[in-house]
Amino acid sequence: MSKITAFIDTIANMFSKKFYFFAALASVIGVLIFFVRDETAVRISLYYFLFLLTVFTSYLIYSIYKIFENIPYDFHNISTFVKYSTDDGNIINFETYKIIQVKKPIFTEFEYNFKWTGSIMPKITSNIQKVKNIVDVNDATKYDKAILTLKKPAYYNQNVAIHFKAELDDADKKSSPHVETRVTNEISIIHYRIILKHKSDDYNVNAILEKKKMNSAVNVGFTKIKEIPFDNFTKSYEYYLLEPEINHYYRIRWKK
Repeated sequence: MSKITAFIDTIANMFSKKFYFFAALASVIGVLIFFVRDETAVRISLYYFLFLLTVFTSYLIYSIYKIFENIPYDFHNISTFVKYSTDDGNIINFETYKIIQVKKPIFTEFEYNFKWTGSIMPKITSNIQKVKNIVDVNDATKYDKAILTLKKPAYYNQNVAIHFKAELDDADKKSSPHVETRVTNEISIIHYRIILKHKSDDYNVNAILEKKKMNSAVNVGFTKIKEIPFDNFTKSYEYYLLEPEINHYYRIRWKK
């Protein structure tokens, strides 16, 4: 709410003096029109008033545009839920739900970055958005992209739920057993849930949570943060990552 208040105060401070000036001018013109019976004078006064109103409106639109242009990002991440699940170790369902807050005048599509390390291209869907396009960059060091289109536009400071789902085929066992997240701006929480129902009843190996700074040297590896225990009853790893550092990769990896 403080950001909305600050935004309104900024607009008010920018235009209050100009608004008072035009309001006073409009009052004077109104008085002149009331008393002056000359049709030509009335028309000139109206045309002049409309001209000033157009200039003021154009300046208002331009100034608001410049304010939004200076915002360095299109949205603010609030929370992310990541789910990786498989029954047999071959067919995998990967889902992400995000809650974002829009930081541009009109928001119509979301670019979701993902990297599947398997050899078979995943099937991408969404329960909330429409999948507009999928970009496979064919580079193991870069992320692929899915363009998700909102069913109706979202506006400044509106909260939006984003859903991304990938059906993955790892029958050839080429994929790497990990879940990785890119943190490019502030986010409060990332909730990871990794369900491995095919694991044996005696499987009890901790997963590793680690991070790596983005744009670091190629030979710089991930730094271990902590170990995450395996819940044998639910056959899953679960972890809540609170306020992760910006411009870092976070990864949870486990034994295949």
